[in-house]
Amino acid sequence: MIKTVVKSITALSIAVITIIFFLLGVVLYFNAPNSYHKDDKKFLVESGLTLREVVEKLHKEKIVKNPNAFLYLGQIIKGIDPKVRYGEYFFEKNTSYYKILHKMVGGNIFFRKVTIAEGLSNHSAYEIINNAPGLIGEMPELSKDNEGVILPETYFYSYNDSKKFLVNRMKEQMSHAVDSLWPSRDKSIPIKTKEEAVILASIVEKETGVFSERPYVASVFINRLRKGMKLQSDPTIIYSYAFGDKSLERPIRSSDIRNKSPYNTYHIYGLPPQPICNPGIDSLKAVLNPVETDYLYFVASGYGDHVFSSNLLDHNKNVMKYRKIMREKQKRGLVE
Repeated sequence: MIKTVVKSITALSIAVITIIFFLLGVVLYFNAPNSYHKDDKKFLVESGLTLREVVEKLHKEKIVKNPNAFLYLGQIIKGIDPKVRYGEYFFEKNTSYYKILHKMVGGNIFFRKVTIAEGLSNHSAYEIINNAPGLIGEMPELSKDNEGVILPETYFYSYNDSKKFLVNRMKEQMSHAVDSLWPSRDKSIPIKTKEEAVILASIVEKETGVFSERPYVASVFINRLRKGMKLQSDPTIIYSYAFGDKSLERPIRSSDIRNKSPYNTYHIYGLPPQPICNPGIDSLKAVLNPVETDYLYFVASGYGDHVFSSNLLDHNKNVMKYRKIMREKQKRGLVE
């Protein structure tokens, strides 16, 4: 009797040890670096595919060497019928079988990104969004008549997201940004509506790419509005004939300064009817809370920033200095 019990315990112990070693082997195999997968790859799981179909596709794309082993061992670890979520995944080279399966079961999909830089027109933003890989569907309308409606920043999206959905997100972000900044504005500024704030911010955005200058550029235009002076912003002239299309932009001619476009702030008083680009948050902040100055003029310094002045005499001197610097740079071949 005792011998029988001992034999049973021994057999059971051997079986348990065998199972433990088997499971340990499975775990080690499934977590080992996958040397067959030699390159970083994006992998698309279409909607409706079964796990077996996904594994066959992994094999076909040279990510998994042994599809049957992957399938059966995956079922041992994740259950008989683990559901993989459709979408695009990114697998680094040598990624283990376990990490591959874990990503797909957990739905840890790969997010692509698209960046709309500050100061881009709708025309330029349209091209970037329309050509972004992985987006589908028709582009919604983005014209010069609704310039300034999308917030420039980096947006993440997944494969097969629609272009319309992404553009709507950009519009919502701009609306949210303006709505959140508007209540804390300096209420003494001659900007009466959110739309006017975006218009002036778009001009500030195009006038300078130097972050620290934006509040000062904004103060110049605010001071001019208060005094009833024309804004006389060169970017508005360019927009009056190019409308944000880079292929139409060129150096300003004398005739351009005199054109009677409602966007030309050398011709009109006050603000143009629409923004001339999509301004970023920093330009919006600069317009809504500009620094207090008596500046009415600014001109490029020749070194990447601007020089500000409060009267025309000093401004003309600064213009002469700028022209002298540019002539010297041309002689040295530093500029065309």
